[in-house]
Parts: sequence; C-alpha cells; structure tokens
Amino acid sequence: MLEHVLNLGNQLKTDLKTSEGFTSVNYERILIVGMGGSGIAGDVLKLILNQHTNIDVEVSKTYNLSKTQIATRPFCLFISYSGNTEETISVAKDAIDENLEWAVISSGGELLELATKYNKKFVKVPDRLQPRAAFGLMTKAVINFLPNQNKEIFINACEEAGNYLNNLIGDVSNEVFEISKNIAGQIGTKTAVIYAGSDLTYLAAQRWKTQINENSKSKAFVGFMPEVHHNEILSWEADQEGSKNNFSLILLRGDDHKKIDNRFEFTKELIGSKVDTIDVRNISSGNLIIDLFHLVLIGDLVSINLADHLNIDPFNIDVIEILKKKLKG
Repeated sequence: MLEHVLNLGNQLKTDLKTSEGFTSVNYERILIVGMGGSGIAGDVLKLILNQHTNIDVEVSKTYNLSKTQIATRPFCLFISYSGNTEETISVAKDAIDENLEWAVISSGGELLELATKYNKKFVKVPDRLQPRAAFGLMTKAVINFLPNQNKEIFINACEEAGNYLNNLIGDVSNEVFEISKNIAGQIGTKTAVIYAGSDLTYLAAQRWKTQINENSKSKAFVGFMPEVHHNEILSWEADQEGSKNNFSLILLRGDDHKKIDNRFEFTKELIGSKVDTIDVRNISSGNLIIDLFHLVLIGDLVSINLADHLNIDPFNIDVIEILKKKLKG
C-alpha cells in the first residue's frame, strides 16, 4: 500500500482515456454519486465547484434519487472505481428511468457497460487498484467535468500538485515522513478523533478517517469546527481518565477563518489536559489541489505507519467483501 501512497503525484499527472468525442459537459446543477474511496473524488469536485463556480452541486451516497432530485433534473455523475458499486448502479438506473443526463468515471464494470450501452460520456481510469489507492486518478478524472473556463486551470493545478508531491516524496529527509510516523505513534491503540474547520481540511479529515479505518483497521471519527463547540465539546468533560487513555484528538488546521483559529486554540486550552492533542498545520500554496493533497499525503502515511505499528495488513478488506456478498444474497 505504501507504494500506492507514494504514487499519488504520478496519478495526478496521468492523462486519462475519455469516451469518443468527449470534450465538455454543460450543466447548471450536478448530482455526484459515489461511495467510499471512489466517492471522495466527488467531494473534491464539489469543493472546486463551490469555490470557483455558481453551479448548484450535491453529493449523494445512497441507493436512489429523491423526489427533489428528479424534479430539478440535475446532470448526474456516477463515480465507482470498480464500476460495480451497488448503490451507485442503483441511482444510475433511476437516472436512466427518469431520462436524466449522466456520465461515468470508472475502470470498468457494469457502470461502464451502461455508459457504452446508452452512449453516455465516460472517463476510464486504469484498473487493478483498490479504490482508495486510486484517489489521485479519480481526482484527475473529475476535473474533466469542470466547466471549460475552469478545466484547464485545474488540469494545470493537478500537474503542479503532482510535481510538488513527487518532490516531497523524493526527499526522504522531508518532515512529512517524520510527522506522519510521530502521529501514528501518538495514536497507537487509541481512537483518532479528527477536527477540521474549513471545507478543504474537512475533506482531508474524511480521507484521514477512512484511511485509518481501512488501512489500520482502527476506529476514527471526524468533527467539524465550529459545530463541535455546540455539542461534542461537552463529551470530553466526562470520564477524563478514559478520554486520556482511549482517544487522540487531531486538529487539522489550514487557511481557516480567524474565529475558527481561535476556537482551535480554545479547544486546546479547555481539553488539552483531558486528551492528547495533535496539531497538524497545512501549507497555504494558493493551489487548492496542492493544499489538499499535502494533507492527504500525511494522512495516508499516518495510516500506513499505524498499520505497521499495530502489525496490521493494510490491504486486507475481507469484511467489506463479505458484506458485499451477503447483500447480493
């Protein structure tokens, strides 16, 4: 799994195969459907669209279109690395029944077959990876679904981010390796609770959580600042000894609102003696993709180091495969 993490930069620089004649897609609203390690690429597209366009964007992680979604008739983008994710296929079939416009990002499977059958646009990514190991590829793929005035900007941003990550990874003395190893050591057998205070850092926090879940087979949870100050902050008051022994609180910090920055500092003051707190400060490069993937790289390395610390096989996802088989009957 480590080699896939270290290949993130090259993935962002990869030219991907698109369906014949695919140059652009025009839409006023978009519904992005995807699960797990595939679906998070849809969250990247949402982040970009929200920050750089006026397009109405929604991400769905369920089995069906809602009545509102059918009524507003969005362009639908179905993202599944395998092409066989049952939730995503189910919504795709709803879109077909409702005669909505749609497209696919996949390495193959039933979704790509449906796209070919109905003559829909698609982006095909290289296969033979676990979905979470293809995050760079899936991110590069979603860039194809940006409006034309934004697409070239973010193709270049991915190229710059790929070069940045490769330079970072190529320097074995770089602090990201030591930082990730230290964070994994601090988490150990504890449960990681990750707080973030911006759309970008929250997306990175979700990636940290799922990578710790899948690679390290450890529990991890995410909270959004300032929402946690309206409820969850009180949970640290009870069973202080249990909190200290069982949890590690990670604060992912970036180019946050000043009030959010203050709230992080107050959090450390209020509960720093009750739970081990780890401050992770992101860079601010002016390139959204670089800033996101800098944090993603650290989190991915944390999960690999934690798996090693716990003597866990990061590739093993037998429980998920068993669940899929049971759901198929």
